[in-house]
Amino acid sequence: MNLIKEIVLVFIGGGIGCSIRFIISKINPVNSNDFPWGTFLANLLGCFLLGIFMSWAIKNFRSDWVIFLTVGICGGLTTFSTFSHESFFMLKNENWIMFFTYAISSFVIGLLMIRLGYGLLNQFN
Repeated sequence: MNLIKEIVLVFIGGGIGCSIRFIISKINPVNSNDFPWGTFLANLLGCFLLGIFMSWAIKNFRSDWVIFLTVGICGGLTTFSTFSHESFFMLKNENWIMFFTYAISSFVIGLLMIRLGYGLLNQFN
């Protein structure tokens, strides 16, 4: 596959993922003292989809679809920079309980969501 095609696939998939994340953030707006549910839910959804997409990719490898679905959609949907920004402000405001809850649950539940998505698709294939 050529580089231009890969860039276009990432661009289109990323636009889809970013749009989904934007919708989630509008449904779950956050202020500086609240748990950042929008980012948390977007990241968990992205992890779940990544598990599904990777399970599918292992069985039906098509590099163009893998790039579109994983790098594009999941990459656009999930956001480490926003997670880090929100975590930084929790630390800055000495909101230790929310920081540790957010950080640990994002990591642990994110991995579980990948496993759930991966296992779910394997049940049907």
